[in-house]
Amino acid sequence: MLPSSLIARALSRLLAHDEGARNTLKSHAGSTLAIRMPPLVATLEITEVGDFTAANLDAGTEPTVAVEFPLTALPLLAQGQDAALRAARISGQAGLLRDVANALQGLPLAAEAELERYVGPIFANEAVRLLAALKSFGDNAREGLHEATARYLKDEAKLVATREEVARFAADVQRLRLDLERLKARVARL
Repeated sequence: MLPSSLIARALSRLLAHDEGARNTLKSHAGSTLAIRMPPLVATLEITEVGDFTAANLDAGTEPTVAVEFPLTALPLLAQGQDAALRAARISGQAGLLRDVANALQGLPLAAEAELERYVGPIFANEAVRLLAALKSFGDNAREGLHEATARYLKDEAKLVATREEVARFAADVQRLRLDLERLKARVARL
């Protein structure tokens, strides 16, 4: 499990590259953010300069906003922030969470700049491109699996009817109802 201080230092170092993000967070100075995704539990506090520090909340003290991800949300992180947040349980000030998410939007560029200091610009750029390609591959695989599953359910397993099949079935039911009413009328005449 990563300690909150390590996460706070990493985020603060990345936020140092984006003054606009830090200005957004400055307005929430003193607010606390708890992120729980077993086994990861991190409690962070926003400082006056717009970065993070580890927060030590007393027993019974609630954070300003708490985000709890079920373990099943782990694959959703690859689909992006919105998909992961839909699966999360959020309590507290959602506006703070929105501002933190907006501030962290520029982290991939900051990560490239930070990585560039250690391995050089070419390798840092290639590493970021590789991560973007892996995300794109995951997105394409997810979309392909979705389309293949839909096609299987509709065409192969015949578990889902097409629009035309439903319309044809409704017309057949209507025709059967009319035939039954005519038969009842004929039986009544006899």
